[in-house]
Amino acid sequence: MKRRDFLRSLGAAAALPALARAQDAGVAPAPVTAMNPFGLPGIGARPNVILVLCDDLGWGDLGCFWQNGRKNGLPRIHTPNLDRMAAEGARLTDHCTTAPVCAPARASLMTGKNQGHCNLRDNTFDAAIDPHMTLATVMKTAGYATWHIGKWGIGGGYQSNSKRTAMACQAGFDYSYGYPAHLHGHSYYHCFIEGKTDIDSAVKQSPVLESYSEAAYAAAGNPAGFSRDQDEGAKTAQWRRVVPNAEARFVYDTDLFTAKAKALIRAHQEGPDKEKPFFLQLCHTTIHGSGNRQVADPAIANQEVFQVPGGPYPALRDDDPTWGGGADLTGSVKGDAQTANTWIHPDYRGYATPSLRRYATGVRRLDDAMGDLLHFLALRGLDKDTLIVFTSDNGPAGEYLQPAGLKWVETLDSNGPLRGMKRWSYQGGLREPTVVRWPAAVKPGQTLDFPCDQTCWMPTFAEAAGLPAPAHSDGVSLLPLLTGAGRQLGQRLYTEYVDGGSGQGFGLEQSLREGDWAVVRNVGKGGKVELYNLADDPGQEHDVAAANPEVAARLGALLMASRIPTSQTPAASGAPTFAENGCPGRTALDAAAMPAPVGEPPVRPALWIYQGHWPWVPDFRTLMPVHEVPPERIPAVLAHLPKQGCGALVHGVLELEAEREVTFRAEGAGGCQLWVQGAHILEYEAGDCAAGRTYTLRLAAGNHPWRACLTAPFVALTADGRSLL
Repeated sequence: MKRRDFLRSLGAAAALPALARAQDAGVAPAPVTAMNPFGLPGIGARPNVILVLCDDLGWGDLGCFWQNGRKNGLPRIHTPNLDRMAAEGARLTDHCTTAPVCAPARASLMTGKNQGHCNLRDNTFDAAIDPHMTLATVMKTAGYATWHIGKWGIGGGYQSNSKRTAMACQAGFDYSYGYPAHLHGHSYYHCFIEGKTDIDSAVKQSPVLESYSEAAYAAAGNPAGFSRDQDEGAKTAQWRRVVPNAEARFVYDTDLFTAKAKALIRAHQEGPDKEKPFFLQLCHTTIHGSGNRQVADPAIANQEVFQVPGGPYPALRDDDPTWGGGADLTGSVKGDAQTANTWIHPDYRGYATPSLRRYATGVRRLDDAMGDLLHFLALRGLDKDTLIVFTSDNGPAGEYLQPAGLKWVETLDSNGPLRGMKRWSYQGGLREPTVVRWPAAVKPGQTLDFPCDQTCWMPTFAEAAGLPAPAHSDGVSLLPLLTGAGRQLGQRLYTEYVDGGSGQGFGLEQSLREGDWAVVRNVGKGGKVELYNLADDPGQEHDVAAANPEVAARLGALLMASRIPTSQTPAASGAPTFAENGCPGRTALDAAAMPAPVGEPPVRPALWIYQGHWPWVPDFRTLMPVHEVPPERIPAVLAHLPKQGCGALVHGVLELEAEREVTFRAEGAGGCQLWVQGAHILEYEAGDCAAGRTYTLRLAAGNHPWRACLTAPFVALTADGRSLL
């Protein structure tokens, strides 16, 4: 349909608002294959994207975040390569995880959903994420080659005793290299022992596995040595094999994974699909504690915990186009049973305890590996047009530190000035050292204190690839922030977590951040809302709820209005749910009514219409509408919209005189994403759920704002049988 006919169908061709007139001037909604979407000079069509996710790296572990400021002879960790990366790009000083422990944080990162909506929560290690829409499927839809290297732990099987339904190559990745089990991340040295190692066991010496998606395996020519793997309930299969010990044994896995990343990039550049951009997710185990001997190579002579490399990092070279020096898969970082786990960096040999020496050496090794990767990209001519994000999954931890009870927070300041650590819902457990580098688009030397979390990478990468941000995600695209072009949407950061090992007795905790305000609520310990002003008190030492009752009440209500119960995830999105539902406080929290907003400005009904074709329901807040419809005309306009090529953003208010349960239903062939306040209660893409989906929500008396993103043909959207549209 031509735009003129489209607008005439709305009965509005003669009275367009300013936004539609702007479109006449050439400002169009972002097309599906947008090239250079921000109009910035020098940006290529689509950047390569590398997401580096570390394990347990603290906000204070990097020099450019905290370590460089340590004085008076205090022990330091040096990270010169990451410091240079930050100087050449941007430091995100207020970027947070979505949960203070591994599995739920990775699940939220991959699915783009915070812990109020994600199907995998708490300490449910190795449970399966919903593979329907992930970072990898988004980038694959954008035409990228997709690779995963390193730790996975969110695919099913192993510790969870569930089915393997969401391994990396079942969740959008073409290729995977590493280990799929959570516990395998508790060692840096891996091997396969015939007859003694079960590749599907989480508690035996862990092999490194290489996997293909079904389509990628066929495209690769069905390489020998792989077996097809598809558990009951998995929608797709993977092909996998054990990586030979000749390649992986006695290699510190930070080095191994870096070398594999370089090999993949080079092979792609020299292969038939070299014009296709790539998305690489590189998941290092550094700097998680390594002391689980069940999964470590038993042949290593040095059995000290918190494993270190077997020798210094190989020097980088400009005259080696194959590897650029550094780590390679042919032996430069390969040790043996005697040298593995023995080398301490010279800068740290004088530190007081073995753990301080080993911890600092591990972080420095990660820095060396990042320097190697950056050097390799430059050597291969990929430096300018590659977007690299470096971050971590949760706050720092003390696993396997020796002597027992050693508190590195008192010696290395791994959490900087922040309160808490891994498994804490305070900033020390949530805020991550995050660096972004993209020379074509991100100006160097930026320090950005915008509060955001890991759900933002799905919409950010989608927009960088020329696609609209998916409404599926709880994040907002950070491209306007990073590039200085466009309007940056704000984000409220929500977390919830059932504590499993902090020793603090936290139970079920919630936290929410809005700007400089942060609230923390321990549901299992009375549910008092603690309020902190992070601008004045980054260490969260002073609860100011009593002095700011309006703020505490407003944000406390939002804690209840930013989530759905874990048991209702299948009703909302169709995904199976995995969580520790029996914890103190969760049953009551799940049964409680969602309060009406406290101190929030009123929301008026509104409808904006968009024209285009999209691969998913877009977050229409980021696109340019062609028309705004006054409230009294919303039903008539929706009834006459075309059956394809358009979408809508709708705002409304549900008014309740008394607390009660309300049943929402969406039914039809179009795509639907529906929120009540901050709770994402119904979602599916066009064609996925024509029979509809129903969700029942208990709401307190008052006015409850809702919003929906819809794509044609529009669904019937109702509350207790009455149309919302």
